[in-house]
Amino acid sequence: MNKIVKARICWVPEGRESPPTGPRYSTVARFKEDENDWLKQAWSLVLEFHSPPDESLCVIADVRFLVEDAPVHLLRRGSVFELFEGRKLVARGEVISD
Repeated sequence: MNKIVKARICWVPEGRESPPTGPRYSTVARFKEDENDWLKQAWSLVLEFHSPPDESLCVIADVRFLVEDAPVHLLRRGSVFELFEGRKLVARGEVISD
């Protein structure tokens, strides 16, 4: 089973016109801890939203890797990551509970 954590996600206004509207969103993530290797070995995250973003475009989400054999050690409290759509940075996140 895939590890699920809570993370605070803040959407970058320049990255997308608006945050995703659905309850589920998946895209490529770059973890601060793993940023030197991320182009060789990129991993996708799945985010599950339970409420819309607040006025600062931030939201708490359940987060997990898309695939089972991903580096789950990156999903721990304090881990910082960025979400990309292609080469465009669309959001920044931090794991707040594991």
